[in-house]
Amino acid sequence: MNAATTLAGAVVSALRRGGVTDVVLAPGSRSAALAITLHEADQAGLLRLHVRVDERTAGFLALGLAKGAHRPAAVVTTSGTAVANLHPAVLEAAHAGEPLIVLSADRPAELRG
Repeated sequence: MNAATTLAGAVVSALRRGGVTDVVLAPGSRSAALAITLHEADQAGLLRLHVRVDERTAGFLALGLAKGAHRPAAVVTTSGTAVANLHPAVLEAAHAGEPLIVLSADRPAELRG
């Protein structure tokens, strides 16, 4: 088990402790360890994983799941502009008072700038 896998397991555990039952994933290479861990949690019945290739769709699906379940939902994206595509759903969640958790990957320091 490497550091990324260990961290991903800790993130999934924290989400579950926080009452999250639904996670929406917009997959990318930099969030692969978390994606695999989320898939394993879904297969084990620990949470429900929803996969969408478009970040805007993923953000609004997570918001709808949070509203419908009256509990926080999470959305996972890779780095860069993927995160910016969540902005409309994040604004809507903030104005509606809905709990939306955003988890994004980051670029290695040598690739920034």
